[in-house]
Amino acid sequence: MTWFKRTEKGIQTSTDQKKDTPKGLWYKSPTGKIVESEELAKNLYVSPEDDYHVKIGSKEYFEILFDNNTFEELDAHLSSKDPLEFVDTKKYRERLKAAVEKTGLNDAVRTGVGKSKGK
Repeated sequence: MTWFKRTEKGIQTSTDQKKDTPKGLWYKSPTGKIVESEELAKNLYVSPEDDYHVKIGSKEYFEILFDNNTFEELDAHLSSKDPLEFVDTKKYRERLKAAVEKTGLNDAVRTGVGKSKGK
C-alpha cells in the first residue's frame, strides 16, 4: 500500500522556467568530489577535496610553468607526417587531421622556452 500517489506523470516544469548551468563550471573527480573549475585552476589542477591530479593540456601546463604565461614556442610549425602511408581501419593521415581539428595543435608535443619563478 502506497502513501502517496502521483497525480501527473513526469516533470511539469515548462522549458522557459528551467535554468541551465554553464558548461565547465564544475569538475567532478573520479572519486565523485565536485569542485568549481575556477578553484581547481587556482589550486594548480589538484582537487582540494581529494588531492586528485586532473589531466591538463599543454596550454594549462604552460600557464602554470612560465611566469605570466610568457614563453617562446619552439618548432610550432612542425607536424606529424605519414611517409609509410599507413592504413589500419582508417588512414593515418585522416587520424592526424582529426586530431588536429580536435585539439587545435599540430602535434602531440609542444616545446617552449621562458622564465619560471624569475629564472
